[in-house]
Amino acid sequence: MRGMRREAGFVLPMSLIVLTLLTLLGLGLYFVSRAGVQTSAAAQRATQGFYFAEAGIHYLAWALNHDAELDSYSPGGTYQTSFGEPPFPSNAGSVGDYSELFAYPWYPGPTTIASSGAGKKGQLMYFDNTPMQDRAVCVESSASFSNCIDFSLPPDQRVMPLMDGISARLPRYIKLEMNSSGVISASIPRLPHRSPPVVGEDVPNNGAVVWLTAGTASRDIEIFALDPSSLYGGTQPTACAGGSLPSCPCNAADAAFVQAQACDAHTGQWLNSYGLVAYAIGYVDGHPVSILRAVIM
Repeated sequence: MRGMRREAGFVLPMSLIVLTLLTLLGLGLYFVSRAGVQTSAAAQRATQGFYFAEAGIHYLAWALNHDAELDSYSPGGTYQTSFGEPPFPSNAGSVGDYSELFAYPWYPGPTTIASSGAGKKGQLMYFDNTPMQDRAVCVESSASFSNCIDFSLPPDQRVMPLMDGISARLPRYIKLEMNSSGVISASIPRLPHRSPPVVGEDVPNNGAVVWLTAGTASRDIEIFALDPSSLYGGTQPTACAGGSLPSCPCNAADAAFVQAQACDAHTGQWLNSYGLVAYAIGYVDGHPVSILRAVIM
């Protein structure tokens, strides 16, 4: 009898210990499973955002070769879904945006997000021609422009832009809403841009925000668009001095100046042409997830 009482006193603590271990094991499996689900969901969102951004890059490449009709803009505080053609060339309704852009390079795109003044015009309303130090996103040396992504630095030392609310700082951009069938609906949001952005109006629920600028494979280019020979209706260079930046010599006797399409404000060199760079930010459920950059022209 005495031995049975000892065993009975031993079983209860052992049962409690086993029950505790099973409970801890169950909790551990739950949290491991939950972390796996969250990791899988994050990976899925990242993949979706990447493909949305990639689709945005391809859309801009298509728009340059076709007439996307996202050109001349009437400023106002309304959401824009229809647009006219730029004033140049005369056959703007039948040529692609690339031909429209370089039919009047003296005025390539907006320089401000204001709803009036110089920023309301331009050949391509999604062309970013703002000063480099004012851009929301750019690829350049961080020693020159602290707001830029410096690809000359190791990845762990690069400063990436905060994409939340970046739409409020872009001079103009295209919003691409993409549905589950792959159909893209393009539009240009209202001016002035709202902060914080309204999902479905200022930024897509699922899709991309896309825009163009001048650049090369390694850096963006800040250009002063010029018309020194008045070939396109302009009588004076739009700018020759860039404040603290180098400036091109505004010498009318300089053959390079007379033939130039633009001045690179960073190097001070005349440009007879320049490459076009596309930027795209992929959005999933109204949140920015991925950013891509590509030279497309």
